Parts: sequence; C-alpha cells; structure tokens
Amino acid sequence: MVKKGLFLVLLALVFTGCRSDIYYQNRAVERAREYLLENCSELSDNDANFVRYNAPLLLHAPVLHGSSSWSVQEKMRSELKQVCVAWMIPGKKDLYMVFGVSGARMDFWYPNRILIRSYDKYEPVMIGAIKIARIYVANNFFDDLDVVESNRVRFSFPYLLRTKFELNLDPAGIMSAEEYEEAEKGNSSRIQYSLVWKFGKRNMVLAGLADHGFVNWDVSLAQIIDNNELEENTVAVVMTPADALKELPQEELQATLPAENVETTEMAETDVEEK
Repeated sequence: MVKKGLFLVLLALVFTGCRSDIYYQNRAVERAREYLLENCSELSDNDANFVRYNAPLLLHAPVLHGSSSWSVQEKMRSELKQVCVAWMIPGKKDLYMVFGVSGARMDFWYPNRILIRSYDKYEPVMIGAIKIARIYVANNFFDDLDVVESNRVRFSFPYLLRTKFELNLDPAGIMSAEEYEEAEKGNSSRIQYSLVWKFGKRNMVLAGLADHGFVNWDVSLAQIIDNNELEENTVAVVMTPADALKELPQEELQATLPAENVETTEMAETDVEEK
C-alpha cells in the first residue's frame, strides 16, 4: 500500500512538473493580453476585441548574445530573451507590443511595459551603424553608464554628427609604423562621423571614419565627454534622433571632403518623442 502511494505521488510530480513550451507560451500570451487591455486606454472596443480574440505575433531577441570571444566588437552572451507579444490591429499603423524578459520557454515571462511602434522603411546604413555602436557600448561601457543612460542607448536613436576628434586607426595596436602610415593615407579622403547619445551634461560618443554617404562606418574612438568638448569637436549636425529613420540629407550623400573642411553647424537640442 505504501509503495502504491509513493508511486502515485511520483506520477503526480512528473505530470505536474513537465509542462510543455506551448503551455508556458499560452500563459504568457494571456498575461500580455490582459496587461494590454487593462493599460492601453487608446484602444477602441473593436481594437480590444481584436486583441481579445486573435493570436499575437511573438518577437524574440537576445538580451545579450554572441560568441565567447573577448573581441570588443562581439556581442556578450546571455540565456535571457527579450520577448514582445505583439498585435497587428487592422486599421492601425502602429504595432502594439507587450514587452517582457524570460528564458526561451517563456516559463517566467511577465509583462513589463507596452511599446507602440511604427515600423517604417529603415535607412540600412544608419541602422547598421547604430547596431555596431550599441554592441560596442554594451561591451565596453557597462560599468560607466547608469540604468537610464544604458536604456537610452539601447532604446533611443543618437545624433549623427560630422566631427574632428583625433582618432586612433589601430585601436587593437597590431599595426607597424609603416602600416599605420598607409592607413592614414588611405583614409585621408574619408569623413569622420560620430554617433552621439546625449545624457544632459555628458555624452556617449562613438567616432569613426566612413566613405561618402556614411558608408562603411566603424568605431575608432569611444568616450564619454562633456558638452564643451563635444561642441569643440562638432563640425556639423547631419541628423537628429528624430531624423534617424529618414534618408540621409542629399548634401550628405554628395559630401566627399574630410570633416575639417566643412563649416561648423550649431547643434540643436532635439528630444525624441516616445510613446
């Protein structure tokens, strides 16, 4: 009798402990649905019914991931996932997403915030550069930025400036003197651009050289500097955060002169409107 009782207890533990991925996914979707309906007042009755009775999209992205390489350009690794439970509501331009973080199975997923985003056509060159910059900041300035600053880099767009910082063309220190001289000659016609996230009194700056049209940009210098130093080294404001997803200005696509030969333009204070 005792053995039979232990066997039944064991079966109960097995069947209650082994939940499928679909179970956890469905539970997370219900949490997201309830959170969106309770906290998004702009949804009409028809919109709410669409959310209530239609399956969402699940958008996954790593919190941090990549190889185990120590290269400053590689992404760090994490088992956590950013998961957005998203609804494409008919008649709405925006995607309504409920953001949360969990493991891949979504077993510990809880709603964190609502994100309302419009996914227009991206400018590939600008977006690619921003991805490079964000990876670099995550790997090299993790302890130098507070939570608000880190999230600003992760979730908002930077300024794109033409600048005149003194760059190191060999940050890894692997070039000979002759190779460095050749690199300087080869980059003499390239333009220096910086991606800048402004934090009030200080700024996260990532500078590098690119071909005209902001093509083939990469990080040569990364630093946190004050407003005075940024202003002294700013040659021109190419794009503000509000313009980050637009096409590059036509005059910038035609620019071929080094940054030092271009007249300085006063930097505008522009905040990104967030929903």
